[in-house]
Amino acid sequence: MLILRALFVLLTALAAAPACADAVRPNVLVIVVDDLGWAGVGFHAPAMPTPYLDRLATQSTELDRFYSYPVCSPTRAALLTGRMPRRFGIVNPLNGPDAGIPADEATMASVLRDAGYSTALIGKWHLGTASSPQKAGFAHFYGFLSAGTDYFKHTAKNGRLDWQRDGTPVEEPGYSTDLLADEAVRAIKSRKAGTPFFIELAFNAPHDPLAAPQELVAKHGLYKAVVAAMDAGIGRVLDALDAEKIADDTLVVFFSDNGAAGAEGGSNAPMRAGKSTVFEGGIHVPALVRWPGKVSAGAHLAQPISVQDLLPTVAAAVGVELPAAAKMDGASQWSSIKAGKPEPREPFVVASFDTAVFDGDWKLIVAQDGTRMLFNLKDDPSERRDVAKEQPEIVARLAAKAEAATKDLPAITEKREGGGPQGGGGRARPKR
Repeated sequence: MLILRALFVLLTALAAAPACADAVRPNVLVIVVDDLGWAGVGFHAPAMPTPYLDRLATQSTELDRFYSYPVCSPTRAALLTGRMPRRFGIVNPLNGPDAGIPADEATMASVLRDAGYSTALIGKWHLGTASSPQKAGFAHFYGFLSAGTDYFKHTAKNGRLDWQRDGTPVEEPGYSTDLLADEAVRAIKSRKAGTPFFIELAFNAPHDPLAAPQELVAKHGLYKAVVAAMDAGIGRVLDALDAEKIADDTLVVFFSDNGAAGAEGGSNAPMRAGKSTVFEGGIHVPALVRWPGKVSAGAHLAQPISVQDLLPTVAAAVGVELPAAAKMDGASQWSSIKAGKPEPREPFVVASFDTAVFDGDWKLIVAQDGTRMLFNLKDDPSERRDVAKEQPEIVARLAAKAEAATKDLPAITEKREGGGPQGGGGRARPKR
């Protein structure tokens, strides 16, 4: 009897004890595409050839109000650090000697690495020279450092080779989209047993200069061919999760770094404007979250979410604590994503050349020249009717939020021609 009682106590204790963290933590796969507008996916625009992303959407919760930054480097900085990129002086795409994010900044990669994850960046870095993928927490890096690369030659705009593996330049034949997808598949298949992985897969598609295999161009035309190849690459990576029987244990996040530029053939319809602006067409992008059994499939979530929310959100989802010294501008939205319904949140700011403040259905744009525009996105998602004059109290309240959020950020010293919220760029200069 004593033996049975002792056995019962032991089994009860084991059942109540928390499981080993490594046993319950999922893998994390973040897929970032480049300059893909709202209408760049088949689940928003049926003419787009994205069957694999369309399938992923049926398996995911779509984040119907997900906001990036107007151009690529700021979005990537916000993704990795959970902070407003203007804190680092990042407003424009970074070039040549630009510093970018500090080497000692906590990132999604370093946080997950310190929690026992293997980490890899496959694709585009574009976050300056002060840090590097390896210094930012990625144990493995395969891809390119600059804004874009030639899809076949793997050269930057200056004509120099911009393709490397762990710091060593590599010359290899192949279409960049295919090479990046193949590398992600290899990383998944060669993962270390018992160790969760974090992979950021950052395609250069469909960023210019556009190029694609001739058979796809003949079938779709150039722009759609680039998107179709990107979609097929994503499909191969997702199929690898299925083949390895780890799809249920992998949190997948997909989004675009900003809206389409338009000149290359992309579309942000029915959103207003596009890349380089804080209008909806520039920052309101397609986004999906999949985690079978944890996140509803085929669902839509109207919660306003910013790219700078992703680090705290992913950390909360996988049960990893952020460093005590980390100061996030973003906030975890995991409880809303998991519950599948909007939850109250504080207003948040996308502080670029112009500033956008989001508070529920309201959006205030404060342009560099001081122009203020107010939109109710529920009634007017395409931002056709500025109601600032009709709602002065809301304008004042949200303008105060914008001022409070940006008062300690580096000033933007360059002025854009015209001064209004119509596009252009400028570089923030950190205060000394």
